[in-house]
Amino acid sequence: MAPFADEGGPGRPLSVKEISARAEDFEWNVNIPFKHWLRTSQLIQQQADMYLREYNFPQAYLLYLRYSTLVVDLLKTHPEAKTPEAKKALQNKFLTIDVVFKRLENIKPILERQYEDWEESQAKKKKKPNHDRKSSTEVSSELSAYQQHASKDPALSNASRLLDAGEHQDFAVELAQREIQRRDADRRATQKNGETRREQQQRRTAGIWDTWTQDIADKQAEDEEVFRKQMESTRRTLDQDTDSPPSDLRHATDRPLKPHSMPSYSYPKIARSVPIDYIPQPLRSDENTPSQPTLPPKQEVVDHSPLAPKRPAKTPYPHEFPHELPSRPPKLHDSVPEPQKKQQGVAFKPAAYLENGEPIRPVFLPGQLRRRFLELASENTKRGLEMCGILCGTAVNNALFIRCLLIPEQKCTSDTCETENEATILDYCIEEDLLMLGWIHTHPTQTCFMSSRDLHTQSGYQVMLPESIAIVCAPKFEPSYGIFRLTNPPGLPHILSCTQSSTFHAHSVDNLYTGAEHPPGHVYEHNNLDFYVQDIRPGARNGAVSNKNC
Repeated sequence: MAPFADEGGPGRPLSVKEISARAEDFEWNVNIPFKHWLRTSQLIQQQADMYLREYNFPQAYLLYLRYSTLVVDLLKTHPEAKTPEAKKALQNKFLTIDVVFKRLENIKPILERQYEDWEESQAKKKKKPNHDRKSSTEVSSELSAYQQHASKDPALSNASRLLDAGEHQDFAVELAQREIQRRDADRRATQKNGETRREQQQRRTAGIWDTWTQDIADKQAEDEEVFRKQMESTRRTLDQDTDSPPSDLRHATDRPLKPHSMPSYSYPKIARSVPIDYIPQPLRSDENTPSQPTLPPKQEVVDHSPLAPKRPAKTPYPHEFPHELPSRPPKLHDSVPEPQKKQQGVAFKPAAYLENGEPIRPVFLPGQLRRRFLELASENTKRGLEMCGILCGTAVNNALFIRCLLIPEQKCTSDTCETENEATILDYCIEEDLLMLGWIHTHPTQTCFMSSRDLHTQSGYQVMLPESIAIVCAPKFEPSYGIFRLTNPPGLPHILSCTQSSTFHAHSVDNLYTGAEHPPGHVYEHNNLDFYVQDIRPGARNGAVSNKNC
């Protein structure tokens, strides 16, 4: 049984003030190389774009605000920021920061309107007789630890139904692959038209503000239909197996599902003869509500925003930007559709929690990716040299899906492997709309563990993406592989504060890293998740090689 059962939706929308406080809650550490912070900033912006395309405005606002703080206020203070390469990278960031500011301005009124409507509904409830209302203490005591967290998580406050990824792995993979195909088609169309990256970025979200209620409802209806068909298929399969011994069914569900043997969705713990009562319902329902959500009329949106964007932050505007700014953000309340008419979709709950209580999203890893990587690394392994790859993927419905094994240019020795030409890696991920979710490397002559060098490399991934993972493959030993993350605390903060420069060194703290595979971690290996290999090393003969349903 997965750690969380389905518990409905979150408690309430979050205020702009609450989201802003969470956006500022991260540690800026100059011990982390500038290139890692640059990569982190790009990762944050890409995630924000993905959440925005899913109409998850609270989480998109948080990430855009965190990105603007990092780019405008912090990156320029890094000790390496004065190098020619860093100056050029910062200049490129400033050229596109106005797009981020514009989106923050557009999202803020939506969040304010949602919170105001929630406050109004709460005020009406308080007018009811006292015997019908519970005190805040009574309500708080009845909430589970998960529900208390969900009420404060921007990524979950926008969903109408929260699902446990462990209980719905096949459904999560199917939803993700449909969304990935949609995004790929959109990206190919923009590339065919010869648009620049900035033009692509602007076009992908240009119509969000005037069609978001319609699009959300359409997307939810499509997801609900997939969910219903998956459950009906599973029900029929279970009904057809009534003559099979229970042990056969039990063993069958323990094995990874294959496309040719069973339907693509396996819903656990459904009795064969009991009707399924988990039927998706509209967000707002009453006696007159039809079975399908009623869509609000399309409204014409007038953009009252000024040409010069205003940064929604307390700090002054940097000298690189125009000084003639409006005294306050533009009012878009009249052009924002009614929040209560909006139909929100599915979101997946956190799969685990860090040691400090912070939730981490589920990560889906293709089941055959490790075998494919070992094949690519076999020549290095024979020579006793390490090799690494980068795990790239995307965020869908608040879960992360690895879909690309990127083989970068690298320098390999018997004990280390260092990526080179970081700009090429970033360019590819930006072009393909990929997030760097972790890395994989071999230990050809050593056992499966995280060396001190590995720990420092992992900290660069995990500092801004706590779900990032490190896979270590040790073909000559048992266990032959492991999926790890730094503990937090003590692992991540200790490594970030470590200033030792030698390749291998001892640390004074134990329990620096832990296993990340489920259970009890947040990583699910799934054989039906497609992925491809992209080798960007100079002289590589194979570019993108698909590994669909390997």
